[in-house]
Amino acid sequence: MTTYKERNPRRRGSQPNRDSKYAFPGSNPYARSSHAPLLEFGEWGELTPKTIQQAGLTGEARKRAQELLKVQAAYLEIYQALDFPNDPEGNVCDLSGAHMTQPKIAIAWTLALLGFRRTGRGYIKKRHYDVPGVYDNAYYYVDSRAPDEAFEELRPEHRSGDYKLPPDTRRLAAMRDGEEPMQFPPGWAVKPEVNIEYIDRDEYRKRCATENAERPESGSEDEQS
Repeated sequence: MTTYKERNPRRRGSQPNRDSKYAFPGSNPYARSSHAPLLEFGEWGELTPKTIQQAGLTGEARKRAQELLKVQAAYLEIYQALDFPNDPEGNVCDLSGAHMTQPKIAIAWTLALLGFRRTGRGYIKKRHYDVPGVYDNAYYYVDSRAPDEAFEELRPEHRSGDYKLPPDTRRLAAMRDGEEPMQFPPGWAVKPEVNIEYIDRDEYRKRCATENAERPESGSEDEQS
C-alpha cells in the first residue's frame, strides 16, 4: 500500500526561489517591453547616423545601414526633382499631385538603388513661380545660366508667343505688351479643395431612402400625359 504525505500548499503571492538555477537574474529577460525603442529619423523619415546609433547596430548590419544613408540621400534628391519635370521641348509635366506620390517614390527609389547619383554638371535649375492662381511650390526648369528671376531675363525683343522662353518670362512679355492674360497649363491651376464627410452607415442608408422616396417615379401619370 502506497502512502502519500500531504505537503503544505503554496500561498498566494509567494515569491519564487531566486536561488534556483532556473530563476531569472533580476527581471525577466523574455518579458515584453511596453514601449518600443525610440528611434529618431530625419525630416523625411529617412535613416540618419543617429538612428543607426540608437538602434545599436553592429558589424555587417551597421555597415549595410551606413551604405543605405547614401542611397536615401540620392533617393530624396531624385524625388524632390520630379514635381514639375520638363520634356525635351520644354513642356511642363505636373507630377505634384497627391496621386503621383507613389509613382515618384517608386521611380526615385529604384533609380537610387540602381546607383544613379548626381555626378555631372547640372545644365538646368529650378526657378520658382510667384504669381496668383499658381501652386505655391510651382517651379520651372530653366537654363542654369539664366537669372533667378524672370524680370531679370526679360528683353525688349521677347514676345509671349516665343515658346522657347520660360512661361514666366512669356507672361511678363504679355503684360508689358498689353496682351490678354497668359493661360498657364491646366495642371498649374490652383488645387481644388476637397471636403470629405464621414457618415454612419445606417445614417447613409436612411438618407438614401429619403432621397429615393422624394424622387418622382418614372411611370407617373404626369410624365405619361
